[in-house]
Amino acid sequence: MYYVYRIRSRSHPDKSFIGVSRDVKRRVKMHNAGRVEATRESGPWKLVFYAAFSRKQRAQEFEDYLKSPEGKKFGRKRLWQHLEDPDQP
Repeated sequence: MYYVYRIRSRSHPDKSFIGVSRDVKRRVKMHNAGRVEATRESGPWKLVFYAAFSRKQRAQEFEDYLKSPEGKKFGRKRLWQHLEDPDQP
């Protein structure tokens, strides 16, 4: 399986990152260990969303969509507000 995931910074709650991985737990540990350049400065991170795909191409397409202007709007309107509680650590 391939997973599209979203993490949110605990120290900078306005920052998030969307990625693809076959092992989400390992990947989040890498983000928190500072081993991912794009997220190194804003850790620690918490996993707030993931979706499973059987095909890598579909996962990459969904990741690209969530990063597009249309996908960002969809995420704000339909996903993130229902999945995240900003008052919870």
